Amino acid sequence: MIVIEYTEPAKVAVRVADYLKLGLVAAIPTDTSYGLAADATSPDAVRKVFEIKRRPLEKVLSVFVASKDDIRRLCILDELAERALALLPGRVTLILRAKDPSYFAPGVVTIDGNVGIRLSPHPLPTLIAEILGRPITATSANISGRPPLYSAQEVAEQLPGLDVLVDAGELERTPVSTVIDLTTSPPRILREGPVTREHVERVLGTRVL
Repeated sequence: MIVIEYTEPAKVAVRVADYLKLGLVAAIPTDTSYGLAADATSPDAVRKVFEIKRRPLEKVLSVFVASKDDIRRLCILDELAERALALLPGRVTLILRAKDPSYFAPGVVTIDGNVGIRLSPHPLPTLIAEILGRPITATSANISGRPPLYSAQEVAEQLPGLDVLVDAGELERTPVSTVIDLTTSPPRILREGPVTREHVERVLGTRVL
């Protein structure tokens, strides 16, 4: 396992992006817990994420993107989804319809063609996706079904199949993201998280289930 000390975000992001170009999987600090980053368009890299997490293949992975323009390029946005972009960057995952589901690796898009999109307030995932030029996976660095990990030492101990670890020490224990499905009417919160239902409804201007 290659260990990179988390220092200057831009320099670390360049190194991680270089490893991701090789199909490797990296554990990185995010705005919530440590996450597993891989090229979300690479079938082999995404498959390795599932293997490291021991996650069932039918439980698709969300992705980090570099900008709102990336979201507009990759997803079909109606007026409500466009309003939802005001929640970003933020601790939310937006479920949207992919314009071209085949762009993503298997395990990222649902059978209905939906994809979970994150634009992180943490600089590292955003910079990595920008430098790589492609979305990266945005799933917690943990064994599937177990709690998220906030310590680099725990990540190293519990995920021995990992290729790269960006060591930022102990992270603040923030709940994982609020998940909002914008493919249904009205929108639906699939997972409660740090962004409240009241705030989501205020931004969207509509009731949320």
